[in-house]
Amino acid sequence: MLKNILLDIEYDGTNYFGWQIQNIKEKAEVEDKKKLGGRKLRTVQEEVEKAIEKLFNRKIRVTCSGRTDRGVHAKSQCVNFKANTRIPLKNIKGALNAFLPDDIRIRKVKFVSLNFHARFSAKSKVYRYIIMNRKEPSVFLNRYVWHLPQNIDIERMRKASSYLKGKKDFSCFAKESSKYKSCVRKMLGIAIKKNGKYIYIDMEASGFLRNMARNIVSFLVMTGMGQILQKDIRGIIKGRIRYTNNPAPPGGLYLMKVNYE
Repeated sequence: MLKNILLDIEYDGTNYFGWQIQNIKEKAEVEDKKKLGGRKLRTVQEEVEKAIEKLFNRKIRVTCSGRTDRGVHAKSQCVNFKANTRIPLKNIKGALNAFLPDDIRIRKVKFVSLNFHARFSAKSKVYRYIIMNRKEPSVFLNRYVWHLPQNIDIERMRKASSYLKGKKDFSCFAKESSKYKSCVRKMLGIAIKKNGKYIYIDMEASGFLRNMARNIVSFLVMTGMGQILQKDIRGIIKGRIRYTNNPAPPGGLYLMKVNYE
């Protein structure tokens, strides 16, 4: 019987070139291999599909809620695929986790309707960015936070974030915005909290453009440091004031949740 299977996955993106399987030219691959000491370009999707192939004895392509970039982590990435199977859900979860590397884990498995689509059925996504705001960096956490020793005004960041809420054209925060038919997205909320030496930036939107979350984070940080003036924020967002994106490091970004009906 054909089943549509939803996987809720968490992963540490440190050792991967993002979610999506890479289709790159040989020259680019050689250049990247030089940088990596000859190591292969691994992706999370590739590892997940290899595990699925071992379980179902055939190649199956999965559909994800949205790709994450190189080095970005996920607490809850959602993917779906279809397969003819009678294997119980708990057995699917156990088998896939046995086949997956230690930095990728299936959190939940469930059957969904045949017309469910991990990407197009999603109503919103929640990303979290973590900043370590103290003088000294951490040897243990440097792959999972953005270390910033400078003074950052949280209230300035919050005020700047208020300009980003609602339905807007976010092309100024997108990588290669011209490749999109539309850069209009709805930002449902941005929450900025400080707990000790850590700053947490939570963003929920109907969808995110490539590098949008990391570019928004760097924009808010520069505002908090006084490098972007409050009077210029509206002009930057509307494209009237020239602004060059400098995305925050990928290690501090986490896909926290994908919301469905």
